[in-house]
Amino acid sequence: MDTTSEAALVQPAVAGGTEFGRRAKLAIAWATGLQFFRDVIQFGLMLVLVRLLPADAYGQFGFLTTLLTFFTWYSFREFLNYTLQVRDGAVVHYQDHFTAGAVIQAAIVLLVNGLALVFRAFPDYAPVAPVLHVMSLLFVIDLPAEFRTRMLERMLDWRRLRVLQAVGFLGGAALSLGMALAGAGVWSLILPTLVVPLPFVYDLFVREGWRPTWAFSWERFQPAWKFGLARLVTLSLVAVAALAESFTLAGALGFAALGIFGRAIGLAQLLCGRLAGLLALAIYPVLTRVTPASPEFRRASGLYLRGVAWTVIPGAALASVIADPLVRTLYGAKWLDAIPLVPWAMVGAAFAALAQTAYTVLLASGHQRACVFTDAWRTAGILGALVLALPNGPAAYLATLSAVHVGGLLVTTVLLWRARAIAEPVLLEALAPAMVSSVVALITAGSARSAMPLDLHPLPEAGLAAAIFGVVYLAALRVLFRRPLSEIVAELPHATRMSRVLRLA
Repeated sequence: MDTTSEAALVQPAVAGGTEFGRRAKLAIAWATGLQFFRDVIQFGLMLVLVRLLPADAYGQFGFLTTLLTFFTWYSFREFLNYTLQVRDGAVVHYQDHFTAGAVIQAAIVLLVNGLALVFRAFPDYAPVAPVLHVMSLLFVIDLPAEFRTRMLERMLDWRRLRVLQAVGFLGGAALSLGMALAGAGVWSLILPTLVVPLPFVYDLFVREGWRPTWAFSWERFQPAWKFGLARLVTLSLVAVAALAESFTLAGALGFAALGIFGRAIGLAQLLCGRLAGLLALAIYPVLTRVTPASPEFRRASGLYLRGVAWTVIPGAALASVIADPLVRTLYGAKWLDAIPLVPWAMVGAAFAALAQTAYTVLLASGHQRACVFTDAWRTAGILGALVLALPNGPAAYLATLSAVHVGGLLVTTVLLWRARAIAEPVLLEALAPAMVSSVVALITAGSARSAMPLDLHPLPEAGLAAAIFGVVYLAALRVLFRRPLSEIVAELPHATRMSRVLRLA
């Protein structure tokens, strides 16, 4: 029997900017705390793993991650995500979602194992077949884990959500380190992902005492079905691009070179994509509770886009300049071939993060069909880059992808304007201050680096350059863009203290 009261699933409405700001601050505070914890653990783990594992292990890991992500896109998640779209005052029928999810996940497990059997017949892909068989278990665990995650997001219970994520991540990191020290190769990178969702399974079935009744009503599930199908159409475009990219890169570069390419992309994702993804997870459940096309929604989405831009653009600019000491410090000497790829990877990751942020706003506003245009642009761009740019090398491919992401940001912004989800000057207000302040900071940090001793160790060199860049960047924002900076700071945790430090009050 479902022990969760239906009445308890009705949440109070987010009626205005003040309530949105309160909930958003709480979401960001918990998300930031989790991110800091994860980054510290992951940073230390990465420093060890890149020195223990060969490049082809990372290449196989990237290939397998793409495959599992592809099947995840077609799993029950998109239908379950409808629970976040249900506006306040309505009942969420979780039993219907769990029953439908069980059927969908069973089909996914069969498909993954079938693909693994096919891989055994091809020498280039046979090494990953046994791993794929084992990783099919992920889709069994994913059902209750994602189910509990959406429950907590719907209830805005950020404390429990982030604590469970932290426990799962810590357990996965410990297993990964132990397996790498034992010489497990690619297994040490991918098998720990089975451990990460287990705390959510425990929380759902043991602590919460929830049980499936296997009840199902097609009439009640129809809105979620329509929502999920609309999302699958758009995700199909993304899936085509991701699979084409993964298979083409693996065939053209080989797993070893693909591992080098993946390290440049991984660094860009760590410094740019990670924050945007984290904020999307924190802000999206809150943004869906604000009335679409309202002044409150436009203000919230504008601040959201500006906050991401003011973070990822300077991060990409700084990392591009100090790519050499950064790679030497983080990865070691055997990964130096990734250095020339870092600047373009950073540019692409920054604009991809901005495009994804705008996409999240478009989805939260209820315009799922409009998302198709953005996904179609991205798919066409990636396929075109694979054909036209990849033959000229991975750097040319990354440069072309950067242009694709810029175009994707513009396409999504136009769709947001038409949906009245953002105000017209929002994109300029987001990009201009970040770019101007980054240029000022780069000039200052570059001058300081030229005055540093030539024999300076890469770690203090990168640290000093980053410190100078950060101080000058904030100073430029404070002097040149005081009003928009004040608006951002006012929505952050400890806003009063930060205003005093920046002398904004």
